[in-house]
Amino acid sequence: MKSALYGLALAALGAVGPSWAVEPAQSWRVAGKVASFAFTLNCDFRPAGTRLGGVCVDASTSDPTIKGGRAHKITRGRIDGDTVSWTYVSSFLLSKFDVTFDGTRRGQDMSGVIHVQGHDGAFTATRQ
Repeated sequence: MKSALYGLALAALGAVGPSWAVEPAQSWRVAGKVASFAFTLNCDFRPAGTRLGGVCVDASTSDPTIKGGRAHKITRGRIDGDTVSWTYVSSFLLSKFDVTFDGTRRGQDMSGVIHVQGHDGAFTATRQ
C-alpha cells in the first residue's frame, strides 16, 4: 500500500513539473528583431530539469554582410512551466555582449522579448 501511494505521489509531482523537463532535445527556428537588426537562428535546446542548455546558430540571410553558421552556446537557461529564458554571448566588431531571450511557449510556438545592451526587441519561434 505504501509503495502504491509513493508511486502516485511521484506521478503527481511529474505531472505538475516543467513541461519541457521530460522532453528530449528540441530544435526551434527563432526569428527576432532588435532596433533595425533582424535575424534568424536555429536553436537546439537541451532541457535538463529546470535548466536549459544547447546552442543557437545564425541562419543565412539575404544580407551579404551577415554570414550564417556562427554558433552561440547557451550560457544560462531556465524553464518554469511554459516560461522559458536563455542567454548567449554574441559579438559585433570588437564588442562582446549578452543576448537574453524571455518567452512563453504555447504548444509548438514561442514568443517573447529579447534584451541586448539596453535595447529590447521581440522574437517568435516555431518548433521544427
